[in-house]
Amino acid sequence: MKQILFTFPLLAILFLSCKNNKVTIPLTSPKDNSYDTTTFFDVKGFFQGEIKDVTTTPYFIYKIITQDEKKRDSIHLTTTSFVQLAQEFLSKDITDKSIKHFYKEDVFRDLTTKSVTFSYSTKNKDLEVQSIDVLLDEETNKVNFIFVRSNKTEGDSTIITQYNWKRGRSFLINRSVLKNDDSKHSIQQFVSWNND
Repeated sequence: MKQILFTFPLLAILFLSCKNNKVTIPLTSPKDNSYDTTTFFDVKGFFQGEIKDVTTTPYFIYKIITQDEKKRDSIHLTTTSFVQLAQEFLSKDITDKSIKHFYKEDVFRDLTTKSVTFSYSTKNKDLEVQSIDVLLDEETNKVNFIFVRSNKTEGDSTIITQYNWKRGRSFLINRSVLKNDDSKHSIQQFVSWNND
C-alpha cells in the first residue's frame, strides 16, 4: 500500500512537469528538407521521354514564329534545333530540394472530361516557375497536356513565359517582355511533329 501511495504522487509530478514543458518535434524542418517525402509528378522525366521519342523517330518537325501578333511562315526544324528549344522545358524542374518546399500540390478530378489535374503553385514571387499544371487522362493515366508559367525579372524588364506541351504532338513557348516604360514585346514559338 505504501508503494502505491508513493508511486501516485510521483506520476502526478511527472505528468505536470511534462504538461508545463511542452516538447514539439517538427515533422519537417524549413532549413533541412531531407524529411520531405512528398512525391511530385515527374514533369522533367516526361519531357525527357518526349524529346527522346522525337529524336529517335523520323518526324517532320516544323516551327511557326509569331512576333507581336504578326504571323510568319513556318520553317522546318532539325532534330538538333528541336532539342535546343525543348531544353527550356527541362529547366523548369521544381523537385530540387532547395525550392520544392515552396510549392503546394493540388489535385482536381473532372468527371465530365474524365481527367485528373495535378497543380503545383507557389506564393514566392522570387521563384521563376510560378505554376505547373499536369493534365492526365483518367483511364490511361497518360499525360494529355502540361502547362508551365514562369516569371522573371532581367534589368528593366519582366519576362512572363507560358509553356504548353501536348503529348506526342506539339509544344508552345509564348513569351511576353514588359518594360518599365510600359512597352511590350511578345514572341510565340509553336513547334509541331507527328501530325497526320
